[in-house]
Amino acid sequence: MTTDLNELLFFTKVIECGGFTAASKRLNVTKATVSRKVADLEKRLGVRLLNRTTRQLNLTEIGNAFYLRCSKIINDLDDAQSLVTTQTEQVKGQLKIVMPVEIGQLLLGEFIGHFLQKYPNVQIDAELTNRKVDMLQEGIDIYIRIGLGQDPKLIARHLGDFKKILVATPHYLAAKKTINHPNDLSDHECIILKQPGDSFQSWQFKLQQESVIISPKGRLQCNNITFLREALLSGLGVGYLPYFLALPHINDGSLCNVLEKWNVDSAKIYALYQSRQYMPKLLKTFLDEMSKIVMDYKD
Repeated sequence: MTTDLNELLFFTKVIECGGFTAASKRLNVTKATVSRKVADLEKRLGVRLLNRTTRQLNLTEIGNAFYLRCSKIINDLDDAQSLVTTQTEQVKGQLKIVMPVEIGQLLLGEFIGHFLQKYPNVQIDAELTNRKVDMLQEGIDIYIRIGLGQDPKLIARHLGDFKKILVATPHYLAAKKTINHPNDLSDHECIILKQPGDSFQSWQFKLQQESVIISPKGRLQCNNITFLREALLSGLGVGYLPYFLALPHINDGSLCNVLEKWNVDSAKIYALYQSRQYMPKLLKTFLDEMSKIVMDYKD
């Protein structure tokens, strides 16, 4: 049986894009062409891969199993092509990047500055925001976020984990009850960070075989790490900070590490992008170099 790779490509794009119309736009062909290729694939295989209605498009059981294999094949071909093209292609072009305000301010501003100095033929449009974005509609190349999104049409690259620690000022701790166990936090003022992809409704702690989950209570909630740090430095209460942000203040004595022996969940950082097909060298280079920066700040 002869394999038509275009049929496999069109079929996988229909699933990843959520329909024939969106797939035709992604592939820059007519909707009729996409529909015909998928129909030809089903006819050649002798099975129905998709259940079509006027409003929905669902994979059959065999269609789902076939899609998982096809997706891997297409990705492997993309990787092989990228391996060749990126060896000769220059790092040039434009990138539109969206990132959380705090990560942009505290971590990536300096990195992007150095990146543009290193590659003079590159232009970057960076937006710092905590709003929800639509990558396809807004033409975004890279969306950096805390936590993994649920959109199956996007490729997610795990950049690294930021270790988090619980901190408070020496003055606050001296005036309050001693914190020896996570349950002791019920008697303390907790400052709560609310961020997309991060659970702020519970704090989780682990020490050897013991796991503890508490619901923090406090009068202040915020969605900005810099704001949280300043509130902590004022002596208001106890809260989480990324280790790299808290370390200078721990070293100068303005903050103390609370429950130091207990482990807490790390913040997972991801870069989302639309497709690996024909990945430009600029996109690959930016992701590779950004991964190194994030890993440098993991602890």
